[in-house]
Amino acid sequence: MYWFHHHERHEQILACLPSHAVVKRATLSGAAVRGLHGQEDRLSALPDDLRRKIVSRLPIKDAVRTTALAHGWRRIWHSTPLSLYDAHLLPSRATVRAVNAGIIDSVLTGHPGPFIAVYLENCFSLETGLAKWSSLLAERGVQDLVLVNLHPPESTGRGPSSMCLPADILRCANLRRLYLCFWEFPDTSNLPEGAGVFPYLEELGIIDTRMQGSDLNHMLASSPELKKLALIGGESPKQAHLRGQSLQCVLFWLSVRSKIVVVDAPRLERLIMWYAWPEEVRIHSATGLKVLGYFNLGAGKIQIGETVMKVDTEVSPSSMIPSVKILALKVDLSGITKVQMMANFLRCFPNIETLHVECDVPNELTGNNHVEFFLNFNPLANNNVEFFENLHPIANNGVEFFENLNPIECVQSQLKKVVLHKFRGHQTEMALLRFLSQTANQMQQLTLVMLHLPDEISEGAIKGQLADLLTPPWASEACTLLLLGPAKKLAWTCHRASDLSIHDPFLSNDGQELFCFVKEI
Repeated sequence: MYWFHHHERHEQILACLPSHAVVKRATLSGAAVRGLHGQEDRLSALPDDLRRKIVSRLPIKDAVRTTALAHGWRRIWHSTPLSLYDAHLLPSRATVRAVNAGIIDSVLTGHPGPFIAVYLENCFSLETGLAKWSSLLAERGVQDLVLVNLHPPESTGRGPSSMCLPADILRCANLRRLYLCFWEFPDTSNLPEGAGVFPYLEELGIIDTRMQGSDLNHMLASSPELKKLALIGGESPKQAHLRGQSLQCVLFWLSVRSKIVVVDAPRLERLIMWYAWPEEVRIHSATGLKVLGYFNLGAGKIQIGETVMKVDTEVSPSSMIPSVKILALKVDLSGITKVQMMANFLRCFPNIETLHVECDVPNELTGNNHVEFFLNFNPLANNNVEFFENLHPIANNGVEFFENLNPIECVQSQLKKVVLHKFRGHQTEMALLRFLSQTANQMQQLTLVMLHLPDEISEGAIKGQLADLLTPPWASEACTLLLLGPAKKLAWTCHRASDLSIHDPFLSNDGQELFCFVKEI
């Protein structure tokens, strides 16, 4: 599946790639080296090791130009490990098609190595030299490699070209990071496999690259130090069986696959699925899993251990993942079956502290319905049942379900923060909020991120109705209720999702704060 035209998709892909370690604005002028107004040339007097560090931080054009600054600088560039980012070679992308491949060839063949980083993201002629470059990259020990095949799409305007990546790329044994975009992955069936193939590889990104499940298995089995795996776009393997003793973070991004199976990943901390709705997810062994989502409840099969999750599944210790602290769900709150599924699914995670719910409500339940709801709803009034029945009978079932729902262990004893995304003010959403407010003993913050805010809604009415939610009885002694407007831009990126230093990758504060209510002790 393709969501973007080729140019737009290229921009989307570039946003998923690693950032450059060398910035284009870094410069070293000849005047600085020669000295101004007869002053002493102090840079040339620096030790060679320090001058190599200076050159290694320059864009490739300026790094090469240092050979012409002074006699003592000529040997520095050739003895400095190479960092090549093709975006630094030309001032505008319009000229890349004509000359970029030749310049890249000159740099790669003219430098003796080692190669620290090679990022070819803007070259439209990779096939002219990639076979030779692949051997050079392997021989000269490239550590950080990004290859984007920017062949313009054929007549259909869809997808990557069918150019197969040279198998020599898989001989780059010193790789620490590898990202491949718009390729056909080479057949690995006859290639050597084992820990010695990629002994140092820590990060692997497969982006809109045609790849078989067996090839992914080969990469996982050959990369004992792999910590991060990103499978992005619709061309990557349809089935992913995740194994790895070092694997910490796995991203499925903008992709459709039939099956995701966590077979054996004891150090896996994050399993992120964003616009990736698999037909089946199985989690067999992930004892360190802390962050999990988004699950689109009701859209596919979910299995934990040997237990397939259903509405009436009896949750047992073998079907629980007690390590999970942050859980993200997408739920159609208008459907009673999916609401029941959400309640049962929560019982599999006895220790979650943060819950994200993306509200998915059919169009017939939105529009002016939520305006009327805000202007008329009183969470303490008994006559709300009649209002719900007149508005939508299916949604009323969800309201009654929450009213009669037995306590959920994690909600009662562990849950501290809840975020409802795409909030509309629908009655089932409000019923969920009431359930949480009346049963979550440790709740500290409840955040509602609105899908949109029509002009017809009275701000005073919203403030008044949401303030009523803080009226006792609340289970927690103190809690903050935040109402945020919709985010102005998509702040949730694959970089944020995979950054283990960010405690909650699903949390975004881009939306304007509309109201803040505080219930105090």
